[in-house]
Amino acid sequence: MGMVRYGLRNLARGKLRLAVVTVLLAFPLLLLLVMQSISAAVERHTEVLKRTVDNTLQLRARGSMGHVNMEGNWVILPQEALDKVRQVEHVARVEPYLLAMTPTEGHNFAMIVGMNPGDTKRLESHGEAGNPRIIAGRDLVPGDRGKRVAVIGQGFARWAGITPEKLGSATLTLDLNRTHPVIFALDRPPATLEIVGIYASGYVFGDMQLFMPLDTFREIYGVPEGISWLFVQADSSDSLPLVEQRLRALLGEVADIVAPTSAAEFETTATRTVVRLTSAGVALTVALMVVVVFFVTLLIVRERAWEIGTLKALGASDGGIALSLLAEAFALCATGALLAVLLFGAWGAPAARRFYGLGVAPLLPAQYKDALGGALAFAPDIGLATLGVLVAVSFVAALAGSAYGIRQIQRLSPMEAIRHE
Repeated sequence: MGMVRYGLRNLARGKLRLAVVTVLLAFPLLLLLVMQSISAAVERHTEVLKRTVDNTLQLRARGSMGHVNMEGNWVILPQEALDKVRQVEHVARVEPYLLAMTPTEGHNFAMIVGMNPGDTKRLESHGEAGNPRIIAGRDLVPGDRGKRVAVIGQGFARWAGITPEKLGSATLTLDLNRTHPVIFALDRPPATLEIVGIYASGYVFGDMQLFMPLDTFREIYGVPEGISWLFVQADSSDSLPLVEQRLRALLGEVADIVAPTSAAEFETTATRTVVRLTSAGVALTVALMVVVVFFVTLLIVRERAWEIGTLKALGASDGGIALSLLAEAFALCATGALLAVLLFGAWGAPAARRFYGLGVAPLLPAQYKDALGGALAFAPDIGLATLGVLVAVSFVAALAGSAYGIRQIQRLSPMEAIRHE
C-alpha cells in the first residue's frame, strides 16, 4: 500500500499537466455519459410502449380499418361491442376510438382521432403504441368532453403553422368536404378546433395526428354510435390468451382481433441501433483514454528515470514501482471522470439532445429519424450502474495505457537510469 500512496502523491507533482490531462480524459468520458443518457431515454420509451402493448388487443370491424371517411374502410364496430367486451372476465380496461382522415398536401394526409380524455393516445402508424409526450401546452382532461379542443402532433402542427407560442389562440379548421385519393367527402359543415397542446410521438406519421374528445368527434363527423378501434387490456399477460379466446367467441363474426407488435418493432429497430451506438461509444472512450494515458505514463517514466533507478537501488521491487504508476494512471482517469460527471450534471440533458440530433438520429431507421428526438425525455441521471461503468472504463484505460510504461520500468536498471541522467 505504500507504493500506492506514493503513486497517488505523485499526481499533484505537475499541476499544469494534471489539469491538461484531466480535461483530455474528461472529454471521452463526457461522450460516454451522453451516449448512456440517450440509450437510457430510448429504453424508457421502449418500456412505455411495452406497458401499453403487452397486455392489449385491438378490435376493429372485420375487413376494415374503421376510418369513417376512408374509401373501402368506412365500416366500424357496432356500439354494443363495447358493452360485450366490458363483461368479459379478466378485462382490466377498454378504450374506444373513432378515426377519420384529412388531406394535407399532395397525396399526404393526417389522422383525426376521437378518444376519451385520460385514455391512451394511440398512434395510427403504430396503432398499438401510445401516450406520446406533450411538449407544449397541455393534454386533454375530463373537463374537455364535448368541447371543440384538440391536441396536435408536432408534424401536423408544423404543417398548420401552429407553434408553442401560439397556443392559447391557435385554431385548426377541419374541412370535411375536402377529398383525397383515399378519402371521400362528408356532407358536414367545417369545424374549428382550439389547439391546447402539441405532442411528440417518436414516429414520423405518428406526429401527423390530432386528438379530440370522443363526444366532439361524434358531433363533428356525425357518428352518433359505433367505434373505429377498441383496445382491450387484460389484467395480466397470462390472461391475454383467455381474453382473446373469449372475444373471438363473442365478436368473431364482426371484428378482427389484432395482437399489437409495435413495441417489439421499436425494440428491434431504434432501441437496438442506439444500443449498438452506445457500445461503440464505450469502445471509442476506452481507446481515446488509453492513448492519453499511454503518452502521459511514457512521459512520466522518462522524466523520472533517475528517481526510478534510485528506488530500485534502494530495494524497491519492479512490481511496487509499477503499482505506483498504475495507481497514478488510475487517479488521473478518476479525476477526468469526476470532471466529466460535473460537466454532465450541469449540461447533460441539452448535450444529449444536441448530440442525438447531430450524431445519433442520422443513423436511426428512417421512420424514427425525424421525430423520435422530440418524444424522448433526456435526463442527466447518474446512477450506480453508470458510476460502475465509469470506474470500469477508468481502470481498463489506466491498465492498458500504462502497460508500456510499466514494461519500461521493468527493463530499466539503476545504472542505466544514472547514466541517462
